[in-house]
Amino acid sequence: MTAPAPSRSLDRGGLVLCLVSAAGFGSLAIFGKQAYEGGLGVIGVLAMRFAVAAPLLVGLALVARRRLRLGWPVGLRLLALGGIGYAIQATLFFNALTRIPAGTAALLLYLYPALVTAGAVALGRSRLDRATVAALALSLAGIVLVLGLPGERLDGIGVALGLASACWYTVYILVGEYLLRGVDPLAASAYVTTGAAGSFVAAAVVVGGRGLQGAAPSAYAAGVAMAVVGTAVAIAAFLAGLARVGSAWASIVSSFEPVFTVALGVAVLGDRLGPGKVAGGVAVVAGAVLLPLLGGAREPVGSPLHPEYTPTRGSTRR
Repeated sequence: MTAPAPSRSLDRGGLVLCLVSAAGFGSLAIFGKQAYEGGLGVIGVLAMRFAVAAPLLVGLALVARRRLRLGWPVGLRLLALGGIGYAIQATLFFNALTRIPAGTAALLLYLYPALVTAGAVALGRSRLDRATVAALALSLAGIVLVLGLPGERLDGIGVALGLASACWYTVYILVGEYLLRGVDPLAASAYVTTGAAGSFVAAAVVVGGRGLQGAAPSAYAAGVAMAVVGTAVAIAAFLAGLARVGSAWASIVSSFEPVFTVALGVAVLGDRLGPGKVAGGVAVVAGAVLLPLLGGAREPVGSPLHPEYTPTRGSTRR
C-alpha cells in the first residue's frame, strides 16, 4: 500500500462513499447494543445480521453480474472463512459489547491495523521503518490511554474479549490474504457472509432459539438495521468508493469508523467520554490513518466484511 496520489483525493464523491461505509460499519456496535436492550441475545443478533445480509449481498452480486460460481475448492474455503474465522471474531466482539461501551469495544478492535502490520513484518510480508514504528507505537499508546487512566472503570472480561477480537481478527486477515487472492470482492463478501449466516443460524437452532425469540420489535428492527445499514450498504458503499479513490485513500477514510461508533454511542446510547478515551481514541485513529499514509502496510489490512480490505498486487479484492 502506498501513499495516496494527490489526483485521487479530488474525487469527493468517492470519499463520501467511503465515509458512508465507515459510518455504516461504525453503526454495528450501536445497533447491537439496541438489540440487546430489546431482548435479543448475542446469537440472536448475529443470526439476524448474517441471515438477512447474506441474500442481500448475493442479490447485489447477481445484479452487478459478478461471478459467483467459483468452484468447490474456492467456494468451500470462503464459506469456511466466514463460518469459522469471521464467526469467531464476531462472537468475541459482540460478547464484548455486552460488557463494555460501544466506543471502547470499537477502539479495542481498531488495534488490529497495527497488529496486522506487525504480523506482516514478522512473516516477512512487509518492511518496518521508523515512520511505521511510530505509527504502531501511537496506536498502542492510544489503547493504553483508553484502558489505563485512573477513573476508567471497565469490565475486565469485556476488555479481554475486545482485545481477543482484535487478535483473532489479525489472524483471520493474515490467513484470509491467501484464501481470497483473485476472488471478486463482492463475491467474496457474499460467500463469507453466507458462511457466517450458516454458523449462527445453526447455533440458534441448537440452543432452541434462545436469544432470538420473545424480543421487543425494536430489537428485531435493530438486527435488520445491522444487516442492511451496517453490512450490505456499508460493503456496497466501500466498493464503490474504492473504485473511485483507490485503496490508500479508502483505507484512510475508513479508519474513521471508530469515530462514528464513539460519536453515536454518546448521541444515541448516552455513553460518557472520559479524558483517557478521548486522547486514546485520537491516538488509535491517528495511528490507523498514518499506516497507509506512510506506506508501511504493504499488504491489505482488513477482511471481506470490513472497509480496509483493499486490493494489492493487481488482485481484485475487498
